[in-house]
Amino acid sequence: MTALPVWSVTSTARVSLRDGRLTWASAPPVVLRRTGPRQLHVVAVGGGPLGGDHLRLELDLGPGERLAVASAAATVVQPGRVPDEGASFEVVARLAEGAALDWRPEPTVACDGAVWSPTMQVEAAEGARARVVEQLVLGRSGQRGGRCESTLRATYAGRTLLATTTMLDGADPALSGIGGTGGARSSGSVLVVGPDAAAEESPGGDEDDVVWACSGLDGPATLLTAVGSVRGVGRVLDRGGQRSVA
Repeated sequence: MTALPVWSVTSTARVSLRDGRLTWASAPPVVLRRTGPRQLHVVAVGGGPLGGDHLRLELDLGPGERLAVASAAATVVQPGRVPDEGASFEVVARLAEGAALDWRPEPTVACDGAVWSPTMQVEAAEGARARVVEQLVLGRSGQRGGRCESTLRATYAGRTLLATTTMLDGADPALSGIGGTGGARSSGSVLVVGPDAAAEESPGGDEDDVVWACSGLDGPATLLTAVGSVRGVGRVLDRGGQRSVA
């Protein structure tokens, strides 16, 4: 019997906004669509990401520029043909002086058997601002969910504000137990960077289906994190992401 070929994708998409001119280069399966004067939507084509795919998106904002980036639909990460082969998506945002980025894609769903390693890196110059809103869902309805190793990094004026990695695995009793997500299906975060970040600090809280905390970082930044049901985490992130910096 002839073995089926194993297909995977490695691609880099790019966005640049300088001197009021917005340009971009899609790299399927990451396709970019302009949906406003200073707004882009990320559109995933061809299904996935699948195990073995390694995707990258570079965002470059010039001095004083503002850009809002969203996605057209949830990202659904599925296993590839090779068991336990991981997929990754690295986003690097470089913000010049006074630039502002609002990043808020739809949730990412890690299906059973998927191995997912997303990275978000914000490199903000003096006076730049960013709001990064992200939500992960463990599995589709009725699934336990795959494994996710999510990394979030941020620098401001060359100084490190944050470097953290969150491990989630719906099939791991330790990570999904009381020492981890406590059986919750979703987690999310709102990172705010920039001169006005201190105004975003607020006490944590809990509701029937979600708990959250918000803390100031060592620099002009705050980080809100939430764990709970898909809807509960979504509500908290919506409140934390109400003010657009772009």
